[in-house]
Amino acid sequence: MASSTSRGEAPVIGWERHVLLRHYPDEGLTVTEISRELGISRQTIYRWINAGELDRDLEEVRYGPHPPVPTKLDRYKVIVRERLEEYPELEAVRLLAEIRAAGYAGGYTQLREYVRQVRPRPPAEPTVRFETEPG
Repeated sequence: MASSTSRGEAPVIGWERHVLLRHYPDEGLTVTEISRELGISRQTIYRWINAGELDRDLEEVRYGPHPPVPTKLDRYKVIVRERLEEYPELEAVRLLAEIRAAGYAGGYTQLREYVRQVRPRPPAEPTVRFETEPG
């Protein structure tokens, strides 16, 4: 995976990037500049410098999205979607009563946020613009 540096240099890949990590502090770059350059938190850079662990493969350190956390609502999302397809105006309070009868033990807020995401929205009415004379 190629990337370019913010100082206008040629793209750096693989082992070259690995070697540069050791030389950044020697070049006089601050920890903040190093963290911006590499896309790694300042605290991680500080920890590596203090531990003398600057020989690292940066591809292993990349931050990424966390896997979704399972919720109490997950097992009931199918029921909620089906009910909203059948009755789009159904309120979250009514849905809560229905899925509680099916065994849902979660809260109202979690359900309300999910309903807001999946409820079909009617198309917005276009606004007709007009101008008036001053005064």
